[in-house]
Amino acid sequence: MVHTPSNSDQELRKRAEEKVREDEIAAPERVSPGATNQLLHELRVHQIELEMQNEELLRTQHNLEASGARYFDLYNVAPVGYLTLSKAGLIVEANLTSATLLGTARGALVKRPLSDFIFPEDQDCYYLHRKQLAKTGKEPQGCELRMVRADGSLFWADLQAISTLESDKAPDFRIVMSDCTRRKMAEIEVSTIKDQWGKTFDAIDDIVIIHDQDMRIIRANKAAGALFQMAPSELIGEQCYKLFRGASEPCPGCPEILARKIQTTQRSNIYHEQLGKTFAVSSFPLVESSGVACSVCIAKDITDYLKLEERLRQSQKMEAIGTLAGGIAHDFNNILVPILGYAELAETRVAPGDPIVSDLQHIIKGALRAKDMVSRILSYSRQAPQERQVFEPHLVLTEALKLIQTSLPTTIEVKTDIATDCCSILADPTQFHQIVMNLCTNGYHAMRESGGVLRVSMAKAVIGEKKSTQISADLAPGDYIVLGVSDTGCGMERKTIERIFEPYFTTKGGKGAGSGLGLSVVHGIVKSCQGQITVSSDPGKGTTFHVYLPCVVEEIPLNGMAASLPPSAGRERIVVVDDEEIITGMLEAILSGLGYQVSVFNNSLDALTFITQDPSGCDLLLTDMTMPHLTGAELSQKVLAIKPDLPIILCTGFSELINKEQALALGIRGYLMKPVSVRELALEMRQALDEKGKGA
Repeated sequence: MVHTPSNSDQELRKRAEEKVREDEIAAPERVSPGATNQLLHELRVHQIELEMQNEELLRTQHNLEASGARYFDLYNVAPVGYLTLSKAGLIVEANLTSATLLGTARGALVKRPLSDFIFPEDQDCYYLHRKQLAKTGKEPQGCELRMVRADGSLFWADLQAISTLESDKAPDFRIVMSDCTRRKMAEIEVSTIKDQWGKTFDAIDDIVIIHDQDMRIIRANKAAGALFQMAPSELIGEQCYKLFRGASEPCPGCPEILARKIQTTQRSNIYHEQLGKTFAVSSFPLVESSGVACSVCIAKDITDYLKLEERLRQSQKMEAIGTLAGGIAHDFNNILVPILGYAELAETRVAPGDPIVSDLQHIIKGALRAKDMVSRILSYSRQAPQERQVFEPHLVLTEALKLIQTSLPTTIEVKTDIATDCCSILADPTQFHQIVMNLCTNGYHAMRESGGVLRVSMAKAVIGEKKSTQISADLAPGDYIVLGVSDTGCGMERKTIERIFEPYFTTKGGKGAGSGLGLSVVHGIVKSCQGQITVSSDPGKGTTFHVYLPCVVEEIPLNGMAASLPPSAGRERIVVVDDEEIITGMLEAILSGLGYQVSVFNNSLDALTFITQDPSGCDLLLTDMTMPHLTGAELSQKVLAIKPDLPIILCTGFSELINKEQALALGIRGYLMKPVSVRELALEMRQALDEKGKGA
């Protein structure tokens, strides 16, 4: 390396030479030649030593300059920004990365406040950061805030700062600035997802609980807290079975035990005795490499769902019963029609006073009772329209009690207190009869083992604005008849009383002891009449039912007077259609005896052909409803298309296809329910024929 002396080196050499000359002048006489040579030698050595030191210093200086250049390069191109701020917050020095992060030239940063690049909403955070930095001295401080580039775009910056204090300068701040946008956005996204998950977790209506391996709750949603009337945080740490049932071991049938064992989702229904509710519990094990870490349990209150499901099953049962009842009613009525008809026909052919008349009257009475029984079957299955009429209930009650007393064992005594001056009610007499029978049957079942007293009462009552606690507020003030039925049997607990009106609920043990439908039917009938039924009972002290039915102020129609009138006769031509030969034979005999000209058909197509060929040869059509080929309604429509003014009477025992209103809308004059008495049929025919004559 060739060294070129600098000005300072030349000055130093000049001073050294002057010093040497001064020393030579001051002591020339004392230096011997040998000493002079020695001195020259030392000077040369010293000179060489100095030259070597100078070269070392030059190398060191060069290394420092190279190191400084490398440091400067590293400072500028470092992956983070370096800033030096004055105490006032002005940028004193900045590296190239800082300028790149802020989107401006490096020189444009100097003497600018760093706050110019802070997002307005984060200015407070920045000043708080500087204040904290000044307070803590040399302790590093960090903060995260949004910064604005020169082009207006935003980025999240992580600022790590420290305060420095030099002896000859004012304190400044050294800041390391890095772009943490990706991390911050990821944190925000995670926080948002976590917040949304938490809100979703709490928004679930079902009970959601997360358990650890010991079945302790580590998280619960709001629904779980609401169930136990506690804050969800208060449930943490509790064992679920202890909290849920106050038990010391898992609930019977708990799905979580099996779910942990086989590491798959398990479900089961668990009944909570204290709450009286059933929960569908599902356990979802969260499986990790080490096994089941925890479980998510979801409990859904399915009490109402099970009740609806039970009602659906009951509805399906009732539908099946109704279908069966309809078929029975149709076939049974076809059997009753000739029995009643021929008995009444035979009665007209026997001389008055003949002992056979009494026998025939018993046959007729039995047939009419069978007719009422069929009506009750249809009413029970909800397939017969209610035929409400005004009647005196004490008469129906007395008739029902006669039937009940004949079927009760001697160990049960019947006591009655029936007021005969009760008001009339508007209801279906058959259904009222059913109410009495079902309530008395219920009392009999309660006393059949030990015997007792069955009390039946009826009286008039006035319900005012102020009602007792047992009477519903829905019961309108006014006059009511009150039917009371009480027994001295086993009685019922409160839980049983709450369910006795539920369909298919029964307390009667043993196969065939009871269907659980009796009281539910009674309740339905009473409600349909705008009445109310109450029950009071204590275990071992018997049960009392009270039925409230509203009174009506109407005159009772004298239906019995029509029966006493002799059937009117006629000479008109009657066409009778029924697929049962025994019925057409009976009707032919009865109507012929009344003087009518009768043509009978067991095939509806043959009857239609007969009327089509000679429409004037038919004055009235009497037809059954349910027949092959053409139903009674279809036959009537085709006949009316040929002869619109022809009177038609439709008879049916049961039909889902037509009712009285629909029949009248088709132009049919009369609609009779089988079995029909001779007098009822004769009067209906005479009325239809006379109306036609008046119209003509």
